[in-house]
Order: sequence, then structure tokens, then C-alpha cells
Amino acid sequence: MTLAQWSILVALGTAFGASFGVNQILLSAYGPLTVSAIRVGLGAFGCWVWVAATGRRVRLADASLAAIGTFGIFQYAAPFALLPVAQQHITSSSAGIANAMTPVAVVAISHLWPGGERVTLAKSAGIGLGVCGMAVLATQGAAPGTSERLFLFVAVLAPVCYGIALNLVRRLRGLDPVVMTACAMTGGALAILPLALAAEGVPQMPGWELASAFAVIGFGLTSAAFLVMYSILPKVGATNLSLVTLVAPVSATCLGTAVFGEELCTAQLAGMGLILAGLVAIDGRIWTAIAPRLSRRPM
Repeated sequence: MTLAQWSILVALGTAFGASFGVNQILLSAYGPLTVSAIRVGLGAFGCWVWVAATGRRVRLADASLAAIGTFGIFQYAAPFALLPVAQQHITSSSAGIANAMTPVAVVAISHLWPGGERVTLAKSAGIGLGVCGMAVLATQGAAPGTSERLFLFVAVLAPVCYGIALNLVRRLRGLDPVVMTACAMTGGALAILPLALAAEGVPQMPGWELASAFAVIGFGLTSAAFLVMYSILPKVGATNLSLVTLVAPVSATCLGTAVFGEELCTAQLAGMGLILAGLVAIDGRIWTAIAPRLSRRPM
């Protein structure tokens, strides 16, 4: 990859990590379902603006709309609600570390999914390391008075949703990814909006600070971020793109400790280290690079 492409990947990972900090700000005034509904709704609006600006045509069959709507629920509505629900009881850094379980969940669910990718030995090791990291985080990484361990597992349900979504998206190959993203976010927003209104009521108009936070997380960290992801996917490949998951928890942790004064304990670092080691094992490129050298060493 070029230096520019590496820079984009790091920027994307940093942006996704920053979303946990923005959630923390919004949760001071709004419920988690409202935050999810507005975030996904603004993200969908931003994507439709881009669809119109680039002159894309929207031609989808009824069956495609149903599949895209289901994908939108698992990719956007559900995880974007589960993470704020968890963040009411855990720190933003803990939520970011838990969200790093996404590749682990994707590999595990793909193995069980009909027609999905089978788990290799290296990927099994990666899953094991990720589970160990999450266990350390859940049992030792909750600083007193800042994180409730039960809600660490609520946060992990978001990666499970991403794992389901990334298996569902296989049925949507051949569609324009920008149009698909716009439709999926629209479906996700329509799914979460009634729940938000029923559970949390009509939200109050935000002041300029909260409006700015919604604009950042909706347009910047949702529509723009996912549009950039899809624009570089053909150039860098899905494997390289997955490296953003290595950056996001670091970004979330740094922001949580620096801006929100969250306590970072040794167990959190240990849990993050195990999860990142699991991601490296799942990725497999480091082992592929060193294995030939090890085999050539004299016994």
C-alpha cells in the first residue's frame, strides 16, 4: 500500500475510535436509542446527498430491499444502539476495546454460517486470544466506579452484530456499494426510530454543542467514514481494510484517558494486548512473512 492509503486507514481507525468519545458527550443529554436513531439517520442523509451529487442510479428489486434493510439493522442500527447502552455503564475506552472483538466475531460466525469460511488453525488461535482478552477485560479491567462488567458483554454484542452483517452482505454483491450503504442506513434508521420514540420519547432540540456532536458523528464518523471505506476497498483489499480495527481501540483509549479523564488500568492494557494479538493471528500476514525464514534455519 502507498503512504497515502496507510494514512487513510489510520485516519479511519482514529475516527471510529473517536465515535466512542462523541457518544459519551451525547449520552449526557439523550438516551442511547435516540443517539443511534439520529446518528444512523444523519448518516443515511449524508449518503443520499453523495448519491445525488455523483449521479448514481438507484435500481433495486423488492428482494434486495428486504436484504439491505436486514443488513442495515445489524450493521448500523443495532450496534450503534448497543454501544451507547453499554457506555452508560462502562468507559468509552472499555467500549472501544470491546469493539475490537469485531474480527474475532466475524471469523467465529463465518465458521458457523451456511456456506461461510471455515476456521483455520491460525484463526482458531486468534479467536482464543480474543476471548482471553475479553475475559481479562471483563473480570479485571473494570475500574471501581467506572465500568460494570455485565455491560462489557453488552458492548460485545455489537461485534456479534457486525459479524452477522458481514455474512449477510455476501447476498448483496454486485450492487453499487454507495447506494447499498445509503439504503442500508435508511433501513436501519427506520427500524430504530420507532423504538427510540417509544422508549425515550421525542428528543429535545439540541444546543449548538450537541448539534455539532451529532453532525460530527452522523456526517463525519458515519456517512463520510463509510463512503471513504468503500472508495478505497478496491485499492487496498478487504484484509488491509480490516487493519482499522487495530487503530480504533487505541484511539478510543487515548481519547478516553486524555479528554474524559478515564482511568486506564493494567488489566485493560493486557486485555487490549491479547485482543490485538488475536487480530494479528487472524490476519496471518506476519506469520506468513516469518514462517519461510524459520523453516530455513538450520536445526
